[in-house]
Amino acid sequence: MLGLRQSIRNNLWVNIGDGVNTSVWFDKWEAMCPLGNFISPRTIANAGFDMNSCVADVCINGEWVWPEAWFTRFPGLIDLQVPELNANDNDRLVWCTNGGRKTEFTTSIAWEDLRHSNNEVQWASIVWFPQAIPRHSFLLWLLVLRKLKTHDVMSRWNPGNMNLNLLCCSLCSRGPDSHEHLFFECDEAKNIWYGVRGRAGMGAIQNSWNDIFEYLLSIANSKKAANVIAKLVVGATVYFVWEERNRRLFTPKRRTKEQLIEVVLSTVRMKLHTMRFRYSVHTERVLQEWSLPRGLLVADDDCG
Repeated sequence: MLGLRQSIRNNLWVNIGDGVNTSVWFDKWEAMCPLGNFISPRTIANAGFDMNSCVADVCINGEWVWPEAWFTRFPGLIDLQVPELNANDNDRLVWCTNGGRKTEFTTSIAWEDLRHSNNEVQWASIVWFPQAIPRHSFLLWLLVLRKLKTHDVMSRWNPGNMNLNLLCCSLCSRGPDSHEHLFFECDEAKNIWYGVRGRAGMGAIQNSWNDIFEYLLSIANSKKAANVIAKLVVGATVYFVWEERNRRLFTPKRRTKEQLIEVVLSTVRMKLHTMRFRYSVHTERVLQEWSLPRGLLVADDDCG
C-alpha cells in the first residue's frame, strides 16, 4: 500500500480550516500545490520561512506574506487564492476525484479513480454473474483469455529449456496439453462434457470450446433458470477438468469420468440450493430435473 503513495498523491487534498496542520510547501491544498515542487528549500530559507511552515504562517489577515519578488519569479502564485482561515475549524484531508469533486475518502471512489478501465467485454456476463461460484469464474476467466498454464503456453516462455516430447495431456496421454485439447477435445474431458451437457440444456453442443463459448454468448445476459444453470455447469466442468489435469500431473491420484461427472453435477446442485426461483412451469421442471425442493420457488425473483 505504501508503494501506491505516488499514484494517489494528486487525489489527496486538504480542505483548509484553521491552516495550522497543513504544510504550505508539501501538502496539496490548491491545484498548483505542492509548492515545494517548484520553490526550492534554499529559496524558502532565504525568504525567512521554515520548511515546517503551515498555511497559517504565510497567510495573515487575508494576505500572503511571502516576498513580492516571488510573484515575478513564480508567476503562478498570482492566481493562488488566499484561503479563508477559520480558527474554529480543523484542516481536513479529503479525496479529490479525477473529475475535480472533493469528497470523503471511500475505497470504492478511490478504486474508480485509480484503476485503468476499459469497455466491458461481450463475454463478461458468462464469467461474472450473481449466481457464479467465484473460484469457477476465476478459472473460466483465465480460459477465455487463454492464460491457463498449459504446456504449450509455458513452452513459449523459454523454448530452449522445454522438452517438446513431454508436451502431452495428463488426462489421455495422447493429445497436446493445450487449451483447445483440454476443453474438451481430449477423450477423457470429452466424456465428462458429454456426461453433463444434457443437464445444462446443451445436449446439441459439441465438445469444441469455440462452439460452447458461442452458445454461452447467446445466453450471456439471460436470467432464465436454465441459462444460469448452463453457465454454472460449464464453469464447474472447466474447473474440475483443470483440477483433475493437475491432480494427475503432480500426484498418482486419479478419478474416473463417472466420479468427475458426479462432482460437477453435485457442485452445481449444491449451488442451486442457495438460489430462489420465480414460479413457472419451466422452473418446476428445472427443480424436478435437479431434485431440488419446491421450497426454492418464490413469487418473485430475479432468476426464474
